[in-house]
Amino acid sequence: MTERDTGRRAELLAKLLDYSAAHGLSEVSLRPLAAAVGSSPRMLLYFFGSKEGLVREVHRHARDVQLQLLADALADCQDRTDALRALWRWLSSTAHRDVIRFFFESYARSLQGGAWEGFGEASVREWLPPLQQALGGSEAEATLALAALRGLVLDLLATGDTERVDAAFEALLAGM
Repeated sequence: MTERDTGRRAELLAKLLDYSAAHGLSEVSLRPLAAAVGSSPRMLLYFFGSKEGLVREVHRHARDVQLQLLADALADCQDRTDALRALWRWLSSTAHRDVIRFFFESYARSLQGGAWEGFGEASVREWLPPLQQALGGSEAEATLALAALRGLVLDLLATGDTERVDAAFEALLAGM
């Protein structure tokens, strides 16, 4: 792939992630997807090989973006409470609802295999080391924190009850 192709592929990945966050990837076919991101089905196949390859690459890119956001959120944290609060602010922000919805769509679909296979497991395995380091605890504590945060975010997305879910987050902090 030429340098120009690499740049165009990266540009398409960013647009595909934006589209996916807003609309999901589950039911979309290549023609409308290509039109939405300013490309053609032929070019998407050139860059990603197949729709399954495209889905896998969008998910890999989404995880890379999330890991960078995780690193940014944890960069200035002094202790586990700071770390958890920083993560909660990012995860519960209304500005990130589309991205979080896409994450949960992908996570659930990964349990069935196909193009989504491995997404859920990779997202857990990639988040645990930085979270464990930020919390200064064991892998089990990082697993518990990650599961609790994701559960709270899922509840928030389902109900929109910010006050109740924020209170639950505070209870989580008190127990950790």
